[in-house]
Amino acid sequence: TYTCLHVCVTVNNSPCCPPSVRREVHDLFQDLRDGRNLISLLEVLSGEQLPRERGNMRFHMLHNIDTVLHFLHCKKIKLVNIRSEDIVDGNPKLTLGLIW
Repeated sequence: TYTCLHVCVTVNNSPCCPPSVRREVHDLFQDLRDGRNLISLLEVLSGEQLPRERGNMRFHMLHNIDTVLHFLHCKKIKLVNIRSEDIVDGNPKLTLGLIW
């Protein structure tokens, strides 16, 4: 059994996406803050490539989360009162709302 959430599902003992996309989430509220795991999840689910910032500064994290929220908005997925700052700050309630 897996003890952490995997973005990439294993099918017949082989991953269903390229190794570059494989990411692990051990602490949901910490590991989603930079937006990279969320972007990877959307790429796997949608089959589309999304831009991402590679830096570790708050600005880069906010930009990545903005990318996620904009993508979801364009796909007509309605999110109420979830801002990029909330996810970057690790707000548990709004992070769970975004994942749900």
